[in-house]
Amino acid sequence: PVSLPPEVSTNIRHTYYVPPQYYPFLKKLGDDTPELKPYTDKLMNGQMTFFDYEEMFYKFAKPLKVHRSQIPMPYRTEEEIKKTAEVTWEGKWLSYRQRVWGDYQTQHHVRDFMVGMALGTFFSWIGVQHMKQYRVDMKLFYLEAPEHKINWVKPRGDL
Repeated sequence: PVSLPPEVSTNIRHTYYVPPQYYPFLKKLGDDTPELKPYTDKLMNGQMTFFDYEEMFYKFAKPLKVHRSQIPMPYRTEEEIKKTAEVTWEGKWLSYRQRVWGDYQTQHHVRDFMVGMALGTFFSWIGVQHMKQYRVDMKLFYLEAPEHKINWVKPRGDL
C-alpha cells in the first residue's frame, strides 16, 4: 500500500458510494422531503462527503420517542406468584451446586498440577543422579584402567 503525505491526503475528497439499485428510493425520499433533496442528490451523484453527512445527520436527527404507556408491564399469573418461593429456592440450590462443582474442579486441577510437578521433579532428580554417577564411573574407569582407554597412545620410551 502506498502512504500519502498529509498535505495530499487532506486534498482528496472522500465520498460515499451508494449502489444504483438504491437510486429510486433516494429520489423518492428527496421528492417527499424537500429539505433532504440536496443531500440525496449529492449522494446519488457521488459528491456526498463526510462533512455533508455530518451536517445532514445533525440537522435532521431527533431524539427517540418512547411511548411507555404502550410497553406492557410484566405480568404473572396467580400460579406463578404462588411458585415464587420455590423458584427462589431452586435458584439458590443451583448456585450452591455450581459453587460446589467449582470447588471440586479447583481441587482436582490443583492436585493434578502438584502431582505432575512432583513427578517431574522426582524423575529430573533421578536423571541428574544418574549423570553424576556415570561421570564418577567414567573418571574411575579412565584412571584405574588406562589400558582400556580409547585412543590410548603407547609410550615410546624416548621422551
